[in-house]
Order: sequence, then structure tokens, then C-alpha cells
Amino acid sequence: MKFFSEIYYFKCEPREDYPPVDIYETEDSVVVLVDLPGIGVEDVIVKVYRNELILEGVKQKPEEERKVKYICMEREFNTFRRRIDIPVMIDPSAGKAVYRDGVLNIILPKIEERVYKIKIDKE
Repeated sequence: MKFFSEIYYFKCEPREDYPPVDIYETEDSVVVLVDLPGIGVEDVIVKVYRNELILEGVKQKPEEERKVKYICMEREFNTFRRRIDIPVMIDPSAGKAVYRDGVLNIILPKIEERVYKIKIDKE
């Protein structure tokens, strides 16, 4: 009888709702808090394209767990990619990210929306 002798591990597509985030707005910035427990900062990429924040990375199984036979395996080890629309104008070049205690804190400064007047030349 096979009882826990074979565990099948299926690699799934990256989830669109992982990792979980909280987003809030201050007077001068948008702050995104990302839960990344067990994920090394070297395994995460943060990008901004226009007003879209893109989080990519991989949660890798620890080396010591790669050769064991699991009785139960609920934690996920997989790649992830999450896209988050930022509803205000931001300056990605001035953004910064700090990783502490399993939480990535991303601060994206707002850009003041302006109307530019264009001079009309007469020919």
C-alpha cells in the first residue's frame, strides 16, 4: 500500500492575487505593503510601467526541505507576477523599496498633475 510514499507536485501558473498587498495614499505618495515571508529580496523584482506596479519573483523551497517526503504540504513554492494599477500620477524614478521582517514597503511619490500652456507661434 502506498501511503504518502508518492507526493505529486504540480507547478501551477503564477497567481494573480499573490502576494497579498495593502495600498494606501498619503498626501505626497502611494505606499504599497507586500507580504513576502520566506522570500529573499534577491528573488523579487519591482518594476513600474506608466502607472502600473509590477511585482515578480519566486518563493523557493529551502534547501533542507528539497529531499524530504512530505506528509502534508500546504505552503506554496512557485513563481509569482502581480500587476497593480496605481490610480494617481507617480514618479517611478523617485520610488524606493525597503524589505523588513517579511514585508516589502514600496513608496511611490506622487506627481502633481499640471496643465501646461503651449505658446502659439504666428507664421
